[in-house]
Amino acid sequence: MKPAFLDPTASGQSPQALLDQAIAWAVRLGSGSADAGVHDACGAWRAAHPSHEEAWQQVQAVEDAFRQVPAVGGTSGALAHGALQAATRARTQSRRSALGVMGLALTGGVLGLLVWREAPWLQRTDYATAVGERRRVTLADGTELNLNTGSEVQVVFSPRQRLIVLRRGELFVRTGSDAGAMFGKRTFWVHAPQARFEALGTRFGVRQQDGETRLSLTEGRVAIHAGDAPRVVAQAGDGYVIRGDATAPQRIVDRSFEADAWTDGAIVARQMRLDAFVAELARYRDAPLRCDPEIASLRVSGVFQLGGPDPVGRALDALVRTLPVKLERGADGTLTVSKR
Repeated sequence: MKPAFLDPTASGQSPQALLDQAIAWAVRLGSGSADAGVHDACGAWRAAHPSHEEAWQQVQAVEDAFRQVPAVGGTSGALAHGALQAATRARTQSRRSALGVMGLALTGGVLGLLVWREAPWLQRTDYATAVGERRRVTLADGTELNLNTGSEVQVVFSPRQRLIVLRRGELFVRTGSDAGAMFGKRTFWVHAPQARFEALGTRFGVRQQDGETRLSLTEGRVAIHAGDAPRVVAQAGDGYVIRGDATAPQRIVDRSFEADAWTDGAIVARQMRLDAFVAELARYRDAPLRCDPEIASLRVSGVFQLGGPDPVGRALDALVRTLPVKLERGADGTLTVSKR
């Protein structure tokens, strides 16, 4: 199901209506007469629904870009305010037309036309993998995005930020330098159901599974924003889990499993519990794969390649050869690793 923060209509209003409201708030706050009550009211509107905040950030991105344009004859501030008012009145215009009014008024047409022609307001791209498939793509900002088995993401780039929404499965990113950004390096976020992650120049992975979100950080730092909990800044080598019923991210230490080895086409286990290893293998198989609880505590070590034909079958064969286990096949295709 599509996350609510990507669907402006989830708040019951159209994208154009939300954009109009965000512009109106920007006009009021920039008028020079806004008191604390107006600021509080704007904050409440932004917090009322994620789509409100998305509309607000879109307007702020334009404003931030235009603030960097040198004033012509000292008139940039007046032009900016006038353009916002004009855009607010243009409620019958399309979203893009309203933004075009702002850009053209602020820059005499030069920057506005450049933004119009070269930088579409929002660039959305979907990527997905089937069960057993892995995929690596390079994004426009230079970011390397890896998708693990059975995963789906949406990449949303705007002039203000870079956002990856993890809908299901697992991703691993190496953030790009964003050297080609028109207005300077943009923030980089990954959104998952239980948390939002702000990359601070880094390599990290995010997994969504069984109602929880896991972070594994290989390099750099990542700020974790989870509900009302205080922000947590993860360091290189850290792992965190965020559960729906938890009040704060919980740090985890698991040396038995190399979280990012799949990006190099392998599962690396070091004295890993058999039930955990079988659960990991099951992600790469269409039919169910289970472990008998009687042998769940057996330990597995090794490097199991994910490339080539039937990687799950090869790994299971290795288990049968090295551990006192056997495979039992059900009529529905279910495989169970049980005691031999």
